[in-house]
Amino acid sequence: MRSSSSSRPLGLISVILGVLLIVAVPNLLNSHPLGKEFIPPEHWSYDALTRFEILGFVKLPSEKPYHRDDVIGYVEEIDKNLDSSGEILGSRDRFNLDRLRSEFGDAVSKQDPKSRYDPPLLYLEEDPFYLEGDIELGLRPEKPLLDDRWWVFGLSNVSAKLHFRDWITYELRYRFTYGPERDDRSHKRKPSPRETSWYGLTSLYERSYLVFHWKRLTLFWGRDYADWGPTDDGNLLISETAESLDKLGGRLAFRRFRLTFLHSHLFFDPRRTFSAHRLEFDISALTIGVGETAVYPDRGIDPIYTLPLSSFYANQFNETKDDNLLWSFDLKYRLRRGALLYGSFLIDDFQFQRDGENPDKIGFDVGGRFALGDPVPVTVRFRYRYIDIYTYTHADSLKYHVAGAGDPLAGFPPLGAMEGPDGDLIRLDADVFPRPDVTTSVTFSMRRQGEGNDYRKFEEGLDPFPSFPSGVVEKTFFVGLGLRWELVRNSVVGLDLGWASVENRDNEPGRDEENSTLRVYALWDL
Repeated sequence: MRSSSSSRPLGLISVILGVLLIVAVPNLLNSHPLGKEFIPPEHWSYDALTRFEILGFVKLPSEKPYHRDDVIGYVEEIDKNLDSSGEILGSRDRFNLDRLRSEFGDAVSKQDPKSRYDPPLLYLEEDPFYLEGDIELGLRPEKPLLDDRWWVFGLSNVSAKLHFRDWITYELRYRFTYGPERDDRSHKRKPSPRETSWYGLTSLYERSYLVFHWKRLTLFWGRDYADWGPTDDGNLLISETAESLDKLGGRLAFRRFRLTFLHSHLFFDPRRTFSAHRLEFDISALTIGVGETAVYPDRGIDPIYTLPLSSFYANQFNETKDDNLLWSFDLKYRLRRGALLYGSFLIDDFQFQRDGENPDKIGFDVGGRFALGDPVPVTVRFRYRYIDIYTYTHADSLKYHVAGAGDPLAGFPPLGAMEGPDGDLIRLDADVFPRPDVTTSVTFSMRRQGEGNDYRKFEEGLDPFPSFPSGVVEKTFFVGLGLRWELVRNSVVGLDLGWASVENRDNEPGRDEENSTLRVYALWDL
């Protein structure tokens, strides 16, 4: 019964999509081939837009990825607020704004993708279809942290976009990596659950999705990233570090409100499904977000989770199995120009009928971002992250808040924070821009991870509130330096140097180590 009923939401979504297309077509037939693709998470525009948000020239949502129409609107907002303020930008910010205008903002780039700051290598027109193709080539020698061997990787990213006029886009991207044949990269071994090594060569089918966008509505279907929350390097509820998800869903923007929902098939054998929705809204200088997720096995998309305004918790508590539900609340406050504060709060398995024997598991982030202009432009970020033991886990291991088959020890990443449960982290970063196209960075971090970081589940008889972090604690102190030179288009060269001191590595008493890391990288966008 459950299996057959789970197909109804897909039929309903198809009907809704068909109606929307019929309504939209008359208004879109004469539009230009702008493209509706989502901007990949590593794209330079995210850092550029974030700095303009800190400086007070744009309001950004606490949710990524952005699609091209989003960024076009953000660039227009920056220009408008900059004109009204009368301020003169520093060298780094002029460089960023020029790139943003050339890629997203000016009339020429909107009409002709070949005229953008980052034009496609291949562009073909045959109305109503428009095809873009691109290739990136890279080289990355590195000595990883806590590894005394050198690795040299060759990289290639191959992407294509097919636009149907200006309202439907299909995009795909493959990542090819060639490296030494050893460890998990040996022939026919798996360096990751999604890859198999063939004499050191791996191919990752990273992104492939279909997106429909019309005015305030976006519908998507396929494989892409998601990152919900104000933290810029991976959030507590859904993080881009979870890798791309196979999903369908949509976004609806209405005045100050933004509603997003998605349903993802995490794995097919055993069958695991992930549903999530998020409501975000603005109040003056404050952006507030509320999100809810559910991980459940043995059935497809559940009808009770398809309606984005329904309460997952209320429905599953009264009507269905004990799914693994998480709630989140986050906010971002633009304190003044040059200063932004944020926080996130995560609740895992809130006990409605508490018996005093089961724990409420929580996690939270508190952080800020600050920016200064000339004479030397600087961006500073700090964050403290806390995650309880037993967070993200469940009595049924198939319901863990983890991607893929749900087993983090087998290499499947967490859907939320990559650091996992039973630990905390303090991180401080500073970026200094001696030239408009050069970034020098310094990073300090201190991390503690208890024995419960192995994603152990809570069982009757265990202490629901052990010391934090629990047991023998691994403590890591890290210092990093970086240099990054941004070339034309999306090309870049740089290096990262780091040193770490680890106490009680892998939670083994007295296993103390010190080690360094060095990575050199070059990526050329053809």
